[in-house]
Amino acid sequence: MNRGLRARLGRLFAVQLAVIGAATVIGIYITQLVVEDLLTRQALDLEAVHFWTNYDVDPNTPLPDTANLRGYLVRPGGRGPTGLEHMATGFSRTDFEGRSRVVHVSENAGARLVLVFDSAQVSDLAFYFGILPLSIVLLLIYALLFVAYRWSQAALSPVIRLARRLEAVDFMQPGGVRLDLADLAQSGDAEVATMIEALASFTSRLDAAIERERVFTRDAGHELRTPVAVFKGSLDLLERDRSRPPADRDALARMRRTVAEMESLLETLLLLARVEAEPANGEVTSLNQVATEEIDALRALAEARGNRVQLTMDADRDVSAPKQILRIVVGNVLRNGVSFTREGKIDVRIHADGMTVTDTGIGMSSEELGNAFEAFYRADAARGGTPGHGLGLAIVNRIVKRYGWTIRARSRPGEGTTVDLEF
Repeated sequence: MNRGLRARLGRLFAVQLAVIGAATVIGIYITQLVVEDLLTRQALDLEAVHFWTNYDVDPNTPLPDTANLRGYLVRPGGRGPTGLEHMATGFSRTDFEGRSRVVHVSENAGARLVLVFDSAQVSDLAFYFGILPLSIVLLLIYALLFVAYRWSQAALSPVIRLARRLEAVDFMQPGGVRLDLADLAQSGDAEVATMIEALASFTSRLDAAIERERVFTRDAGHELRTPVAVFKGSLDLLERDRSRPPADRDALARMRRTVAEMESLLETLLLLARVEAEPANGEVTSLNQVATEEIDALRALAEARGNRVQLTMDADRDVSAPKQILRIVVGNVLRNGVSFTREGKIDVRIHADGMTVTDTGIGMSSEELGNAFEAFYRADAARGGTPGHGLGLAIVNRIVKRYGWTIRARSRPGEGTTVDLEF
């Protein structure tokens, strides 16, 4: 944004300078053309008409002879001045007596009038009374535009500094959003001060909203622990009865899996609330170890779906994050690959930049891929065949943003999905 404001302002003044410069150059050229050519030609035309008018009355009328103009009369059968004998009627420029001259040739009753005009002085007049004033005006305009450019930069300076300050704000930092703009409010004008007041109010509301979300996540997690614990205890009591029919035992097993998923989700939410409320502690975790452990934990699910998981370690990669956080990210990405693949293969590769997971599962369309990281979103093809709540990738995306990592996914329906994680 900073570069954009400055660049647009600079381009605006550059275009203005170019247009004014071109207009001035054209004006100088037109001035020279008018003074040296049009006025000179008109003067010579009038001089020739005046001479022939007097000549018809008195053939001995003296020829024009001034500091700038000299006339030659060539009577029938005579020769003109050396070098001008064969000049055609009309105007032309030629070198005569070592200088550039404007020559006007006219005829009357067989006689030829050759007017030789020294244009050097007219060029000087054109320079001093045309070109030089226009050049001074051009320089003056340039100077005024430069001053206006500097004033505009000074006027935009508080806005640019405000933009830089906003770009540096970390909305995910622990303790809320900190935005101190008091120095800009003192140095800026009324409009900037109004904008700063509005931003301060907006930041306060945003901070309150973020804090409400954190508090809700934490409190909801704690409150839901109690019913989940009661549910687990009730299941323990029900499972003690070995005389239950197989259908009841299958139902209890499904309930047990659901409770386990709920408990894992609650622990994840509580961990997220704690991580976002506290600064990163600088803990370093081995990505290779976490990936190995998560693959082992998903081995039974992969075998149940007829999948083969292959781990390739091209590098030893450490990540600056708590182990539990890295387990959530890696585990959710791997679980998605295993859950949405049947009778296929999941390739996991650890490399210098991070981790790449490629599966041969059902894949996603471009629209589904665009919504894959949204909370509670599940593609139509996935809803019927796999358990889950559609929160896994949303939580992963939230953690990735919190730690400044990068996650990218590409997929094609029926061919599988590839997820790239860069730490």
